[in-house]
Amino acid sequence: MTTHAANPAPSSSPPATSTTDSVAELRDLKKTYYKPDGSIMVEALRGINLTIKRGEYIAIMGASGSGKSTLMNILGCLDRPTEGVYMLAGRDVVGMDDEELSLFRGRTIGFIFQAFNLIPQLTVEANVEVPLFYQGIKPSERAKASEYALGLVGLSDRLGHRPRELSGGQQQRVAIARALVTRPSILMADEPTGNLDSKTGQAILGTFEDLHRQGMTIIMVTHDDNIAKRCRRVVRLADGLVCEDRLVENPAVV
Repeated sequence: MTTHAANPAPSSSPPATSTTDSVAELRDLKKTYYKPDGSIMVEALRGINLTIKRGEYIAIMGASGSGKSTLMNILGCLDRPTEGVYMLAGRDVVGMDDEELSLFRGRTIGFIFQAFNLIPQLTVEANVEVPLFYQGIKPSERAKASEYALGLVGLSDRLGHRPRELSGGQQQRVAIARALVTRPSILMADEPTGNLDSKTGQAILGTFEDLHRQGMTIIMVTHDDNIAKRCRRVVRLADGLVCEDRLVENPAVV
């Protein structure tokens, strides 16, 4: 499932195109960090070739320093590659300016992190509306979309609550609803159960299972092999390269 064809330098490459069933496609992607004097500090990614199809449920794994966090940041359009091609939802994001990239990221990707990052003064419903507020969506449409997203994660009865009135698992569900409210092409989760107890973490993974069954594309960064077993595909990095890309034959499900 991983594309291994090498790609020439961007200056000589043909116009980027994406396969119709892929939501993300990386070709010979590299990320190098430089020191102030221009010398190389670290080659975080040294030529990643990866195709992610719509509806996949993928775990990205790797030891500290393997490049997985850098890869996640580039996949999420939070950072830019030094070289290579990145097609996201049929668009070449490498050539976008900062404003265009920010708008496209907000519409295309939903983020979920260890820290819930909820605004304590706002209700659950208002917290979920925040991404739509920044997109200029009118209040009535924001409210409708928020209620729908909260319904997807089983929190329709908590719209008026504040984050402090919820359990950790419920707060993470609010964070998932906030990520879903823009109806993104990809849901990205970075250690989403890291701040939760084991039982609550299992329940949150069950929510991801439900979303995957509904067709959502999910990319999860995790260091936990037990969580990776719940996914359908595992991509493991080492020294800035993909060292393993395999399907999970019998994924654990709830």
